[in-house]
Amino acid sequence: MIKKIDHCCTLMDMLLKDQKVPLKYYPIAREYGMTLNHSSAVQLLFYCPWCGKKLPESLREKYFDILKKEYNIEPDLDILNDPNIPEEFKSDEWWKKRGL
Repeated sequence: MIKKIDHCCTLMDMLLKDQKVPLKYYPIAREYGMTLNHSSAVQLLFYCPWCGKKLPESLREKYFDILKKEYNIEPDLDILNDPNIPEEFKSDEWWKKRGL
């Protein structure tokens, strides 16, 4: 049986699930990053540190552009709790739905 992986390689997939590893995936913006020194600071990753594959392009700018253009919303930092933001924009649904 072939195990499905959700990210670029099996090691990235495994380490993203390990709570002790400071590696994070942010599905709303399709970004990968590492938290720095147990703080809220994050270093974005553009290539997988293990297999070297280029990671998907961040959709952060597109996210904010679509919310502004299509919904006239300029979200604040508390995006997930903002009642004005459509539900699809609180997950990766918004970009998957648009084929991005």
